[in-house]
Amino acid sequence: MWFAVALHPFPERPEVTLLPARRTLLAASALVLALSACTSDPAPTPSPTPSGSASQADVVLPEDAAGEQATWVLAQLERGAQVDPAEVTARFAEVFLDEVPAEDLATLLGQLRAQGPWRTTAVQHGPGWVVVRIEASAGELEMQLALDAEERISTLFFGPAAPDRETAGSLEDLASEVEGLAGSTSLFLARVVDGRCEPVDGFPAGTEPGASLPIGSMVKLWVLAAVVDAVARGEIAWDDEVEVTEELRSLPTGRLQDEPAGTRVSVREAAELMISISDNTATDLLIDAVGRDRVEQAFADLGHAEPERNIPLVSTRELFILGWSSSRDWRERWQGADAEGRAAILETLATLPLDVDLARLSSEPAFAWDVDWFASGADLCAAHVALAERSDTPAGEPLREILSANPGTSVPEGWDHVAFKGGSAPGTMGGSWYAEGPAGAVVVVLQTASETRPTHASTMAGIAEDALRLLAES
Repeated sequence: MWFAVALHPFPERPEVTLLPARRTLLAASALVLALSACTSDPAPTPSPTPSGSASQADVVLPEDAAGEQATWVLAQLERGAQVDPAEVTARFAEVFLDEVPAEDLATLLGQLRAQGPWRTTAVQHGPGWVVVRIEASAGELEMQLALDAEERISTLFFGPAAPDRETAGSLEDLASEVEGLAGSTSLFLARVVDGRCEPVDGFPAGTEPGASLPIGSMVKLWVLAAVVDAVARGEIAWDDEVEVTEELRSLPTGRLQDEPAGTRVSVREAAELMISISDNTATDLLIDAVGRDRVEQAFADLGHAEPERNIPLVSTRELFILGWSSSRDWRERWQGADAEGRAAILETLATLPLDVDLARLSSEPAFAWDVDWFASGADLCAAHVALAERSDTPAGEPLREILSANPGTSVPEGWDHVAFKGGSAPGTMGGSWYAEGPAGAVVVVLQTASETRPTHASTMAGIAEDALRLLAES
């Protein structure tokens, strides 16, 4: 999401959502079944060498804690491997095992093992995380693994491998690529001139260029703006504290959802978590601190063309219940209600537990029922520009650091500062970048929404990197 796709997103990778641990492994199980359906050939004869990085002379995992843990996981996919529950307990974080007991993990790894033998074909890594692409006759998967502060596995996710893409040679190539993605797509490129977004010739592009599309966690830009404006008015301070409560606890991404009730963090720390790792609980704490109406006002203040589209504002916790409740389906009621009716629905949701059907969450997009937040590329561009302007004020002093902590992609030469916020939900993937360099400032916004084939996070990041490179060169 925003709750985009991770138990703990990787700090140097695009923001993706792995969702709660159990959901990630449910997704892995579904993938195993899908891979089984792809081939009727008998399983190949197992390789005499392990399928971890040591077995591939040309692909080597890092010699650090994440690499060692990944090597162990890959070894469990070897024919004949037996998962030792005691070793699982020692290697995995308690928050992971609370949702996925050792026996469940062993079952799912066994399902993957049956699709092998697996061969390691590519590795990406950074501090505390590693992404490994593995291949078998049934297809390719991407294993994402991240560690907690004690170097235990807190995230383990097997998902579809990112599709290969060619580096774009021109902006026209990028426009064609985005038009070829599944579902509704829009790529907005603009130069910032006198505080305004001036679209680059030929943009926006896509299947629905310039449309108001679901944005997932990119809504957090407006939450951040509301916080800054509240600081400017003296209603709140960056070093004030907000408190985790059961009523405000949401689901991942993030880490505050795992903290006990009563945990307190500063407003600044909550804002940093909200942007850098897209912490959903931190977001809801900030909405509560400044007031829902203040965030709603921020849509108008920052130049959103249809601010009423996001009124009443939905918190991340409320969005989970609206979209994927296991006790009652709220989608139709929400879609058919006016603003007053939706406000009444939110009052009812405040009395309900956070009861979500993780199987539905892993497979059922909800944006077609208006269950998301919505904006166009121009709206997101205006929000980034407004935040950049606020960063030059005393109240907005922390903004540049907060927004640039996670650039969302590799930053090409020519840019000195890159602010980023991405967002995803089932079926949606998008990102927004504000970059400053010697030639001025630009904004890149990619939005995609598909009920059948969502865009891969790596594809999104590659398109953004190419756009930033081409804009710098031009």
